[in-house]
Amino acid sequence: MLHLDKTKVDFLVTSSMIPEVETFIREGQPKIAGIGQKLAQQKIGRVYFVGCGSSKAVGGAAKYLIDKYSTLVSNVYTGWEFVDHTPRALDASTAVVVISHSGTTEEVVQSLRKANQAGAVTVSVVNKKEGNPLGDEAQFVIDYNAHAMWECHLLALYFLALQWIREVQPSEEVERILSDIPKLPGVLAGHIDSFEAKALKLAESVSSWKGFYTVAAGPLVSLAYKEGVITNMEFMWGHGAVIESGEFRHGPLEIVEPGVPFVFLVGTDASRHITERALRFVKKYKGEHIVFDYQELSGGLHPDLAPMVMFVPLEWFSYYFAVARDHNPDDRRYYGVVEY
Repeated sequence: MLHLDKTKVDFLVTSSMIPEVETFIREGQPKIAGIGQKLAQQKIGRVYFVGCGSSKAVGGAAKYLIDKYSTLVSNVYTGWEFVDHTPRALDASTAVVVISHSGTTEEVVQSLRKANQAGAVTVSVVNKKEGNPLGDEAQFVIDYNAHAMWECHLLALYFLALQWIREVQPSEEVERILSDIPKLPGVLAGHIDSFEAKALKLAESVSSWKGFYTVAAGPLVSLAYKEGVITNMEFMWGHGAVIESGEFRHGPLEIVEPGVPFVFLVGTDASRHITERALRFVKKYKGEHIVFDYQELSGGLHPDLAPMVMFVPLEWFSYYFAVARDHNPDDRRYYGVVEY
C-alpha cells in the first residue's frame, strides 16, 4: 500500500471543511434567500441547471428537490449539451443556474452567455465572485469562498431550490429540511473523525477491484455520480459506472456473478426499497459488494440531506481505495497535463 502524507493530498476531506460549511450556512443562506424571493417575484416558471462533472451532479440534486416539492419546471444540462442543443423555451421566464468552482469552465461560460443573450435570469454558483466570467457576468452570484466544493455546491443549490419553493409553494417538509441543515456540520465532523479507520479496512478488503458499479436512487443519485464516476475515474483511476436502482432489473442484473463489484448507497427516503431489492439480488448471486447505509450515517438528519452527509464516508473510502492500489489520488495522466 502506498504511503502518503494525507495533508498534502489535495482532494482529501479534512476538518477545514467544517468551519467552511458553518460559515457558508451562516452567511450564504440569507443572501440566497433573497435570490429565491426575487425569482418568485419575477414569476420565473422554469429553471435549467448547467454544469460539468460534480457541478452537473449537484444540479441533479437541485432538480430532485424542485420536482419533488414544487410544480416548477426544471432540467439539468452538461455544458456542451446546453450550448449545442439550447432549449427553445429559453427566455425571460426562465432561470439558468450555471455552476463552476473556477468560474472559467469553457462550456459553462458559453452557456451563461447564451442564457444572458436570451434574456433569461442568470445565477452563478462559483468559488470567487471576482476575476472570472461566472462572477462577472451573471445577474446573481452565489460565491462560497471555500475548498469544500461538494458541500458548498450542494448547500448553494439546496438553499436556492428550497428558498424558492418556500416562496411559491411552502410546505412543512421543506421547512424540516431547512431546519436540519444547521445540524450538518456536527454530523460531518463526526464522520471525519470516526470513519477513516473503517474506510481503510473496507479499501484494503477490496484492493483487488479495478473499479466498481455504484448503485443508488432518489437523492443519492447525485452523490453516486460524483463518487462512482468522477472520483472513481479521475482520482482513483478505477473503472466505474452508475446504475439507478430502479433500472437494475433492466439490464444490469445480467452481469451479477462472483467477482463483479458493486457499491450500494442506500437511503432512507421512499426509494430505499428498490435499492435494497437490487442489493438482495447481488447478495443472492454472490456479487461482491460494499454498502453505505444512510440509516447508520444520517445522525438523525432528513433523508434528503443524504448526499451531503454520506459524502465524507465515501471520500474516505475513495482515498484509501486509491492508496491501497498504490495510486496517489493527485496524480494525473491527462487532465490538465495534455491538450484535450
